[in-house]
Order: sequence, then C-alpha cells, then structure tokens
Amino acid sequence: MEETKGYNLKKVILWGLFSLGLSGLGIALVLRITKNQDIVGGLLAVGLKTLAVSCGLVVLSWLADGCRMAVLARGMGGKVPFLAAIKISMMGAFMAAVTPFDTGGEPLKVYFLHKHGMSIGQSTATVTMAAMFHSAARFLLWALLPWVALLTGDSWEPTAVGKATMAVGLAFYVFYMVLFIAATVRPEFLVSVTDRVCRTGLLRRLLTAERMERISDKVRAAAHDFREGVIRIRSDGSAAVLALLLSIAYWLTMTAVPVCILKGMGSGLSPLQILSISMTVYLVMAYTPTPGASGGAEVGTVVFFSPFLPSAILGTFAIVWRVVTYYLTLLIGGAFVAVEALLLPLQSQSPVSKQTDGR
Repeated sequence: MEETKGYNLKKVILWGLFSLGLSGLGIALVLRITKNQDIVGGLLAVGLKTLAVSCGLVVLSWLADGCRMAVLARGMGGKVPFLAAIKISMMGAFMAAVTPFDTGGEPLKVYFLHKHGMSIGQSTATVTMAAMFHSAARFLLWALLPWVALLTGDSWEPTAVGKATMAVGLAFYVFYMVLFIAATVRPEFLVSVTDRVCRTGLLRRLLTAERMERISDKVRAAAHDFREGVIRIRSDGSAAVLALLLSIAYWLTMTAVPVCILKGMGSGLSPLQILSISMTVYLVMAYTPTPGASGGAEVGTVVFFSPFLPSAILGTFAIVWRVVTYYLTLLIGGAFVAVEALLLPLQSQSPVSKQTDGR
C-alpha cells in the first residue's frame, strides 16, 4: 500500500491569501465601477437581521451539500455518517474556493471518503456523481427560472455583454456535462484515455514501462470500482432522486441569499427576477478560472445586475453577497481544514494516488 499525498497547510494558506487578494481587487473594481462613495453607510443599511437570515441560508446549503454526499456514499455501499459527510463537504468547499476552477475540492473529498472505509473507486464515483447532480440542478434551475419568470410577468433582459458571457458559460457547461456523462455511462473510457496518455512519446521517455503499467493497473482498478458504484446508484432510484432534490435545495438556498439581501435593501426586483439573474451569475462563476471565481464573481454581479439596480445599491449588494457566501465558507471550511491538518497530518501525499485494498 503506497502512502497518499496530502495537503500542505502552508500551500493552502498561500492559495487562500491569493484568492482573498483577487477577491479584494474585484471588490475594489466594483466600488470604482459603481462609484459608491458611502460603502460603510450602505453596509450598515443592510441590517443585522438580513445578514443573519442570509448566513442561515448559506448554512442550510452546506447541510444540503453534506446530506447529498452521505446519500450517494451510502448508495455506493459506503457507511459515511451524515456529520462526517457535512464536514467533508465543508472542507471540499474551502479547497474549491482557494484553487483555480475549484480543482482542489474533489481530491480532498475523495481522500476523506477513502479514510471512512470507501475504496478510491467508490470515493471517486461518489464525488463525481455529486458533482454531476450539482451541475445538473444548476443548469435545470438556470433553464427553468426564466420561463417561470416570463409566465408570471417577472422576466428580465440581459445586456449584450451579459448575453455573450452567458453563451461562453453555457458552452463550457455543455462540454463539462458531456465529459461527466461519458464517464458515468462508460467508465472504461477512463482506462482508454489513460492508456493512450501513457503511450505518448513524452511519457515513454519520462516513465519506465513498469511504472506505466502500474499507473494503468491503478486506473483500471479505480474504473472498476467506479463502474460498480455507478451501477449501484442507477439501480437505486431513490438515492439518485434524493441526491437531485438535495442539489436543487442547495441551489435554491444559495440563490435565496441575494433575494434576502436585496429585499432587505429595499430593491424593487421580484424574487423570481433575482433568482433567475443569480443563477446566471453562478453559471458564469463555475467556469471562471481564478480561485473561487475571485474577481469574476464580483464583476459578474455588476454586469448582470447593473441594468436593474442603482449604483448606490449595486456596490453594497455585490460586497455583502460575496462576504456571506464566499468569505463565510472560507472561514468555516478553512477552520475544518486547519484542524484536520494539525490533528491528522496527511504526510504530503495525493489521495487519488493511493492504492488500497479496502472497499
């Protein structure tokens, strides 16, 4: 059994500081664009009750995310307690928030699910299926909410820049979902891709034939467990339905946050309009390459909400929304990661590289 590669706490802190710096630049740009001179007064006008309810909604989204992971893990044959699944989800959310394209969250989740007795393949299948349901629910709400708003007379028209941004985000989204579906329907695809990569001229020069064969064997073993896990989820309709409902609940609570903030600030936008515009912002944020979509999230909020909100409200709203959803996740998720790193040193090994005989 090989050692796994863990997470260096110093690197995590550096990524976090870099992400905070980018977010700070984004906030500064928002203030410059909106020409908001009285930011302190604007923040005080939001009110403690609005902030408390908004934070409560974010906590509910964390619970939905953790429960989804627990449901899928049990559907895969694992026995991960709900509280442990919620903690793993929070740590994953933190790592996703401080790494480009959210790439740090999934490996960490795989590692800790593996520590709870699941094989690497089962853990990977659980995390992959959770991500697929997460993305599917986001797209479902993004596609349906504008139609609901149109039927109720609450439709909205994005700007030309907003339309172009939506088109790019949608293109990335479709590509992303095709890869997920391919991996779910035909897990053997992972083995085929790995074999082809290992046969490339560059890797042939860098790796010995024995090393390449070991890598292929590990991927085949993980793909086998992944396939078995996917089959179990597909045969257990209740787990799949519950995971989708929890994913929808996650996005509804997250998009209810800007509704709460804007209504607390006296905005005339309807809840449906806010929900619809917010889902569009989240769709674009998912494919912003910076850690935690820092910079892009703040500016994206201005791009999509500026036609409907006065500058005096817009700048304050963008900052409060970001603080409640992003900085709160950094604070709580980071605390969990720090405790785990201090109490259970991970020996600087990668979770997905560990080969285990445990199931």
